[in-house]
Amino acid sequence: IATLDLEEIKQAVANPRIDAVVVGRADYTKEAIVELAEFCRDRHLTFRFAPTLFQALTTNVEVDVVGGIPLIEIKHTALDGWGKVIKRTMDCAGAATGLIALSPLFAVTAVLIKLDSEGPVFVALDRITLGKKFAMYKFRSMVDNAHEMKDQLTKFNERKDGGPLFKMHNDPRITRVGRFLRKTRIDELPQLFNVLKGEMSLVGPRPHEPEEVGQYERHHKKLLVVKAGMTGMAQISGS
Repeated sequence: IATLDLEEIKQAVANPRIDAVVVGRADYTKEAIVELAEFCRDRHLTFRFAPTLFQALTTNVEVDVVGGIPLIEIKHTALDGWGKVIKRTMDCAGAATGLIALSPLFAVTAVLIKLDSEGPVFVALDRITLGKKFAMYKFRSMVDNAHEMKDQLTKFNERKDGGPLFKMHNDPRITRVGRFLRKTRIDELPQLFNVLKGEMSLVGPRPHEPEEVGQYERHHKKLLVVKAGMTGMAQISGS
């Protein structure tokens, strides 16, 4: 039936052995789809059709009726409703448990950072998530004026993909203790406070700097529709 036109389908379903209509041609007009859907509804037939590219990109939808008019909301992700509540509950429980269990490690790390170099134990870095800026907490792993030195080191960026991210082997801004903290990911642990505040999730795309987000192309901006996480694909892949 997928290869037949509208009139041929109507004639074919006169056969009582047919209980479903599947349209596999994405070039059907919307008027034809509506007419065929109503035709199948009147005859209690199951109706399925192959979506166009636009329809395929908007599968996360919710239909509501306002003043008798159906309105379709296109959602950015499939996570919504109770799924969002459950995820937030797991984030809070995991972050609280982690902070209590890791409190001795926090104390030892703070002492080592203060003994190794001048500056605060924690740093609050500007990051973007869900299109908004927030302060992301980390154990300080660089010298105190590291951000001011970044422009001087841009030419040493090892990423050759033309993207906005910066990566440099043996970055001179990193302290001795900081190198260990980064290698073991201990420097990321204070972000448990961000998770409790609702600014981050335990799992999600890593948040990026406002300057980097300003250079994003359209396909990069897909990251901004999901709450940033402490760990994501790059971390578990060893990047």
